[in-house]
Amino acid sequence: MKIKFFPVLLLFMIILSCSNNESSQIDNTQKETTKIEIPTPTATLTPVETKIPIETKVNENSVQEVATLTPKVSTEESQIKEEPVKTNVEGNLSVDIDPNSIARYIVYEQLVRWASPRDVVGETKVTEGKLVFGKDGEIIPEESIIIVDLKNLKSDSDKRDDYIKRNALESNKYPEGIFIPETIQGLQWPFPTEGDHTFTMLGDMTVHGITKPVEWTVEANVVNKEVKGKASTKFDFSYFDINKPDLRFILILDDELRIELDFTATVNS
Repeated sequence: MKIKFFPVLLLFMIILSCSNNESSQIDNTQKETTKIEIPTPTATLTPVETKIPIETKVNENSVQEVATLTPKVSTEESQIKEEPVKTNVEGNLSVDIDPNSIARYIVYEQLVRWASPRDVVGETKVTEGKLVFGKDGEIIPEESIIIVDLKNLKSDSDKRDDYIKRNALESNKYPEGIFIPETIQGLQWPFPTEGDHTFTMLGDMTVHGITKPVEWTVEANVVNKEVKGKASTKFDFSYFDINKPDLRFILILDDELRIELDFTATVNS
């Protein structure tokens, strides 16, 4: 009986030992599992808490930027739309003569070597020209002027040109012919935009240091804002105290000087 009891007791102890080892492994596994599970929610919750305020700030800033930019754009657009068109406050109209317009004198004469008399022509350029009209159609003399260069008159004879400069006109001393228009007669108003028109221009002209009233006849063609035409007048040499040439090779020289102005002009309002 003693021999049979011992093996049974030994087997019981082995079983008991195995059960203790398994229970300790289970306890250790549970402890390790518990240690792993504890930090997991902390790690996942932390970034969620930090993301919420960041997203809120970004959205607020973007909304504020849009809110501040929107009125600036609308303000600039309203300023552009409200900007007035630049116009002549006084309502004046200006006819500006092209500086390349031609002024000329014409005189009837005959030299000894010529078989018959003929017209002699000398030409120069307009250096400045402008006619300014008020809104009522009346010309404004204080702002209107026509200036002609008399130092560079050219004809078909250098000797004639030199004589006129030194003796007749004395253009070295009086280099310009100046006309100040004071009255326009026969020009329709408002200023025409097309067609052929003839009118009279009266004013004071200064030549050879003397100022006298002169009347011009003007023939003009108007196309939109471009005006082309001719203005003409006439007077004797003595009217402006011009020294009429009296030389032995001049057989005929008329007392009358005819003056013409071939012009191109632009209408500006």
